[in-house]
Amino acid sequence: MKCIFFLLSCVSGFIVNSPINIYKTNINNQVIKTYEPAILNKENMNALIFYTGANSLIPADIYSNFIRSLNNYNFSVSIVTNDNDATKDFLSNIKDTYKEIIPISHSSGYVNIINSVNKEKNINKGIFLDPVDNSFLVNNKFPFFNNNENNNWYNLNYIENILILRAEKSYKGSFFPKLEIPFIPAFALNSKKLEDCNPNLIINKISAENYGHSDVLDSLWADLMHGTLSKGNENREQSNLDSYVDWLAQQIHEFVNKDTNDTSDTNYENLNIVSSEEPTISNIYSNSLLNLYDEDRYI
Repeated sequence: MKCIFFLLSCVSGFIVNSPINIYKTNINNQVIKTYEPAILNKENMNALIFYTGANSLIPADIYSNFIRSLNNYNFSVSIVTNDNDATKDFLSNIKDTYKEIIPISHSSGYVNIINSVNKEKNINKGIFLDPVDNSFLVNNKFPFFNNNENNNWYNLNYIENILILRAEKSYKGSFFPKLEIPFIPAFALNSKKLEDCNPNLIINKISAENYGHSDVLDSLWADLMHGTLSKGNENREQSNLDSYVDWLAQQIHEFVNKDTNDTSDTNYENLNIVSSEEPTISNIYSNSLLNLYDEDRYI
């Protein structure tokens, strides 16, 4: 029997006047952090299970602005590790705790979602930010062979409705005036294949035309990626990047809370509310580089 410890740190941070509780769950030496609004009961709260980039190896700390925005929309956010067995145990532990459990991934975190939730009958929605299929690295199979086995990463057993959020600069390159190689296309999730493998799946696609794959990260890391490997929005002002992650959180909130009987088409909505030159949404966050979710600061 696996040893599972649950630790609750009685800590509250204040983000836009909203108190945040921070929990740690230790499952077989894997620490899963949960950030959630203190003002709501769990049974009235939707829980997002966040699978970060690089197959969930990237730490939550560099997504703190994004997590904060999700908390502002009354989501509980738990950041899992790349240990899928620990994640499965965690999902089993909380399956009756929240109003709804929804996995959300950035980049190749998608592969870990398929690895850990495909047998969870109570999980019917999924959210993918710039999903990347690098499953060939997981199963040691070359991506253009073993097609039947590769299909396993596209079969969604119980997920019926997904939201794909695309930062379009991740998929575009240029030759002039400067050679820029697109960051994602070679391993981007094949949405056509996803549709073919899941004919009844509802796929909502929303694009942010002027933003890149790493703009969801905190500004220090987003700027580093923008200047090296992953081109992002040309306006690197903190207020503009904050507006972007808040827009992402808003789309996620609307998707999760959308009436299932609403048949209106939401495919390919574009982010036009934030200019690539000048932000049009006021900045509601601090520009401090301090991680406001570092619980040690409150002890």
